[in-house]
Amino acid sequence: MVRQTWAALCSSGADLVPLLSSNPVMIFPVHAMLQGPDFKPWKSYKLSHDEVVILGKDSALIYYRVEASRDSETFRAICSSAWVLEGSTDGATGGWKMAHHQQTLI
Repeated sequence: MVRQTWAALCSSGADLVPLLSSNPVMIFPVHAMLQGPDFKPWKSYKLSHDEVVILGKDSALIYYRVEASRDSETFRAICSSAWVLEGSTDGATGGWKMAHHQQTLI
């Protein structure tokens, strides 16, 4: 799920939207723009130290470190994302969706 999220951020902020829950809470220290003319896709990313904590049968928390780069910029953070199972699990109308995401710069 997290790799799908970062892959979406390497192409278009709009590509992230289908992965989000119906009412997501996103907390970013920087780079608040996910869509529009100010969005710049990441060129590459590397995830490490990822852990999954099952919160219930329809929810989980994933936390990890990320290092992403684009042009001459490198972004390093510890991230946590809460995921919920919404709607149908066929992948088209439902499935696992990000309900919360937070980034802490390191």
